[in-house]
Amino acid sequence: MGAIPICFDLDRLILALSDAFDLVGVDKTGHSRRVGLMAARIAEELGWENGEIRTLLRAALLHDCGVSTTGEHHDLMGALRWADSVEHCQRGAGYLASVPELARLAPLVAEHHTAWTNLCNRGVADDVALAANLICLADRTDALLQGGATAGRDLVVILRGHGGFFAPQALTALDRLARREAFWFALEEPVLSEALTRLMAVGAPELLDIASVVRLAAVVGGIIDRKSPYTECHSSGVARVAVLLGKALGLGEVTQRGLEIAGYLHDIGKLRIPDELLDRQGALDAAERLRMARHAFDTRVILTHAFGPGGIADWAAFHHECLSGNGYPFHLDGDALCPEARIVAVADVFQALAQHRPYRAPLSADEIAALMDGMVFAGKLDSEVVAACKDHLDECWRAATGQ
Repeated sequence: MGAIPICFDLDRLILALSDAFDLVGVDKTGHSRRVGLMAARIAEELGWENGEIRTLLRAALLHDCGVSTTGEHHDLMGALRWADSVEHCQRGAGYLASVPELARLAPLVAEHHTAWTNLCNRGVADDVALAANLICLADRTDALLQGGATAGRDLVVILRGHGGFFAPQALTALDRLARREAFWFALEEPVLSEALTRLMAVGAPELLDIASVVRLAAVVGGIIDRKSPYTECHSSGVARVAVLLGKALGLGEVTQRGLEIAGYLHDIGKLRIPDELLDRQGALDAAERLRMARHAFDTRVILTHAFGPGGIADWAAFHHECLSGNGYPFHLDGDALCPEARIVAVADVFQALAQHRPYRAPLSADEIAALMDGMVFAGKLDSEVVAACKDHLDECWRAATGQ
């Protein structure tokens, strides 16, 4: 089912996470990729060095990591300024600051909706101020484009109309770029991704060990869980239970860390699901059930981009598959489900049942054990993994609930 890599490419992870954050509340994806490319091209036009551009590009790709809910994303794409626009900037900066390998991006994300005049008046460091403002300029340019504005110099005129919001030198550079039709054409796929790949290939790759990826995955799991009050701490609980079960079943340390990452990220595809659907207390109709089922498919796509095929991507994405073949969305049977995927599936069920949801109260450990026995009988869960769970029932309960 795919081996776990010894090391992980930071830029590959950033691109995959950028795509995941772009799923929040939108049908047209690629916002952060377009922002990243535009910001990088403006920086090139201003004569920036490769290292500076690489840092800017990484920050631009992750600039909306503080956004989890549909409502926030609609605000982001609908106006130049709005109430509470700084909240997601500060939240995203906090996430990045907690990951050592991304901490240098935090100041840029924190200020990416701050007007240029305010940056100058507050005495923000020149390099931070201009980089953050380039992200802001590219971000608002894409928002206008997605809102129906016509690409070209007329769009720059609109941006100039918001006096003091953008750095004059940045607007001048964008105006020069806007004369070139190729600048706008390059914002379309597949050229967009090809251009980003070339930009991120400049310089030596930055590699992370598995412990660093676990830390990053823990932060992303918190972002995922923030999408709904009913899933608070779900991903961290699944990660803890999965590690406990992996250890109980005799899996090695590296595999346990892979299970931990898969647990944190198994619901990353849920970022695409509208808030009101996640929080629905009543039954879902057929179209809504299909949309909900898609989250595991999107999880596999995102994590395959991040980690390669098989391995962690499959362990995470198969958490709704059943040994009987009646799960979703791939309808795999037991022959196609490796032990790690079976572990994540049990951990997901256990934590979900231990947590309050809009349609029921949390269940006790004994109630969960009884329900899982029934799911083994029905061909949904693996008997060996459930037996390990029952052998360590109190530990699983504490892991699932964070107690």
